[in-house]
Amino acid sequence: MRRCDIDKSSYFWAKTCGVCHPGGGPGEYDRKGNRYDEFARDPANNIIPRGDNYLDGDYYQSNWTKSGVIEADCLSCHLKGYDWKARTLALRGGFFYEAPMVGAGWYRDLKASKPALPSLPAKALSFGLDYTKTGVADPADLAASITGEVPDENCWNCHVMPDGMKRGRSWDAATDVHKAKNLSCTYCHSGGENHEIAKGDILVGSVRDDIDVSMKGCADCHLKGADSRAPRPDHKFPDLHIDKISCETCHIPYKINAATSVMDNATTGHSIRYLTSDFLSNDPLNPAQSCRRFPKSSWCPAFVKYKGKIKPVDPMQVVWWGDWDRSSHRVIPIVLWRIRDFTGAGPKNNFSITNYALLEALNGSKQVNTAEEITTYLKAISEGKDRFGCRIVYHSPVLVKGGMIYYLDHNQLNKALMPTRDGGFKCCEPFDLSHNVVSGKFALGSKGCKDCHLKPSPFFNRKILIDPFNRDGRPVYKEAWEILGYSKKRMETLTRGHSYNATP
Repeated sequence: MRRCDIDKSSYFWAKTCGVCHPGGGPGEYDRKGNRYDEFARDPANNIIPRGDNYLDGDYYQSNWTKSGVIEADCLSCHLKGYDWKARTLALRGGFFYEAPMVGAGWYRDLKASKPALPSLPAKALSFGLDYTKTGVADPADLAASITGEVPDENCWNCHVMPDGMKRGRSWDAATDVHKAKNLSCTYCHSGGENHEIAKGDILVGSVRDDIDVSMKGCADCHLKGADSRAPRPDHKFPDLHIDKISCETCHIPYKINAATSVMDNATTGHSIRYLTSDFLSNDPLNPAQSCRRFPKSSWCPAFVKYKGKIKPVDPMQVVWWGDWDRSSHRVIPIVLWRIRDFTGAGPKNNFSITNYALLEALNGSKQVNTAEEITTYLKAISEGKDRFGCRIVYHSPVLVKGGMIYYLDHNQLNKALMPTRDGGFKCCEPFDLSHNVVSGKFALGSKGCKDCHLKPSPFFNRKILIDPFNRDGRPVYKEAWEILGYSKKRMETLTRGHSYNATP
């Protein structure tokens, strides 16, 4: 292995992603089952603090001897008032061993860094452990503060940031009918002594697929009687809707909080984030304007078909550079630090591009979207080398954008469908929506068939973002029927009827 092949190590993961994990597992043990700090401390293993350490993914540029490991922290879930923000600062500062004590409130004089840019996270520089601090819990009587039922606030300590970014999710009585009825997170996402927390079946991701659909679903309580308190819906439409459309599709007709709509990893090599408010509105037929049908600040989800059912999603678009291996039909993402190496967008120059050829091609543009810009970048990547003198690509560089790959063939820019396992068209990174459920009177279909089966239809003709920046820098949309695989003839059959009025 070469230095140019190394990206993020386990140590980096523990300092960053580890803030949303309770510890143990990869925060404590390496891939061979050794405890990081004990293995690093043994002179026979020759682990050098902050060294390359055989380019090993567990020990590359690590300092486990000083930081300690992140042991399993039961209190992060079972201690009411757990100081998750302080624990996060401790982990980012490399104080892994002390982090659980900080989370329990047993610290004083915590000094944190002041990041040069808002996008950079703060981290603890120093603090003192103090077991006389009992504001969160008294270490002399810890059992009195531990709760068996996990408070919602502790769940949200970790979930509020990724769920808010990917789904615009919130969890309060004003935005979710279940929270308004005082149902807790663990009511649906139950867990037992084995700590196998029940989960649904998400479209993006593969974490614990073996326990998919282990949580309570809508039908369990509202149709199958799992909870006698749950109202049984009196749907006026045929049952085929239940078979083909998920409950969330109608009962999450809009989202109040903005989510990430576009992640541009291509222009500088840093992730540039655009929100749903930049590309979507509360008018499903015209993303550029607002209507009175839904709350003013809201946005309308997109629809995709998953395992035979239509589901609502945030249609996040990700723009990135890849290395196209045509023999294996794979597009391999190029790690961002290597992109930054040839754009010159590092912290020393305030994350701005310093590569003159790229700057000239962009000519003040905020994204790579014109033929000239894409061509200039592709040529630079094909010829570029990283800080270690390694080539950026070994096959064919491509820009992935809007479900397409852009590539050079004899110096001519071409495009093709992004290769997928099933050979279909991937419209987006579909982050499914399952919270912020509204009651029946606000759901799609509450006003009858005309909510969806009309022309133009806010359901079938709904505009879905598929490319944030065309060659003119403008967003490109497809209609929902195209994404869902309906023929135009079938769509027209399903939308005969009343005319749609966005401002009744």
